[in-house]
Amino acid sequence: MHKRAFRLALAVGASLLASSPGFTVPTSFHLMQIEQAIGGVGGNMTLQAVQLRMRAPLQNEVVFSRVRAWDAAGLNPILVVDMMNNVPVGAVGSRVLISSSQFAAAFGPAPDFLMTNLIPASYLPAGKLTFEDDGGAIFWGLAWGGAAYTGTNMGIEPLNDPDLNFNPPFGSPLPSTTNQALLFPGAATAASTNNAADYVITAGNAVFTNNAGESATVPVELMDFSVR
Repeated sequence: MHKRAFRLALAVGASLLASSPGFTVPTSFHLMQIEQAIGGVGGNMTLQAVQLRMRAPLQNEVVFSRVRAWDAAGLNPILVVDMMNNVPVGAVGSRVLISSSQFAAAFGPAPDFLMTNLIPASYLPAGKLTFEDDGGAIFWGLAWGGAAYTGTNMGIEPLNDPDLNFNPPFGSPLPSTTNQALLFPGAATAASTNNAADYVITAGNAVFTNNAGESATVPVELMDFSVR
C-alpha cells in the first residue's frame, strides 16, 4: 500500500478508535529533538549523520515524519529522508539515527534510516534542518551559521519550544572538517530555548547511537577522509 494511503487508513482507524470511551491513541512522533548532526568528517561531506531523540515515551511512530535541509535563507528544501517505517524502541531518550551510507560504512552503527539525499555542501556554512510530519508541519528546527542564516525557524509544537521560534541560530557552521558534531547536550525531556543557547560543538569525537542503543565513535585520529 502506498505510504499516503497507509497513513490515511491509520488516521481514520485511530479516529474511530479514539471516539470509543477511555481510548487514547498510544503512539506519536512529535515530541522529538534533533539531538545531533554532523555535515562531514575530515572534510568529506559524504560522511553525514542526523540523530533524533525522543522527549517522551511512545514517540516511535516515525513513519509519518521526515527530515529536510534548508539553505541560508531558509529556502530550497532538500529531503534528507522520508521515514518509511516506525522504530521499535519508544522509551524516553531513545534515538533515531539517520546517516549516509558512507558514514554507516566508515563508522557505524547501523542506521535506522539511510539518507536519501545529503545535506548540500553549500548549506553547511549556514542552513537549517527540520524534523517535521509528511505534510510539512515542523516539530523541531536546528539552524546554524549565526547571522549568515537569514531564514525563519518556526515550529508548531509549544511543548517542544514554548514560543514556537527556534531562532536565533547556532553561531557557527555545521561541523564538517573535524570529527566533531553539533549537539543538544540537555536532557531528553528538555524543551528548546533557541538554537544559539541550546547547542554546542562536541568537546571531542562525536558518538552516534541508533534506536537499538548501539553506539559508534567518530575516530579521534582522523584518516584523510577528504580523498575518499
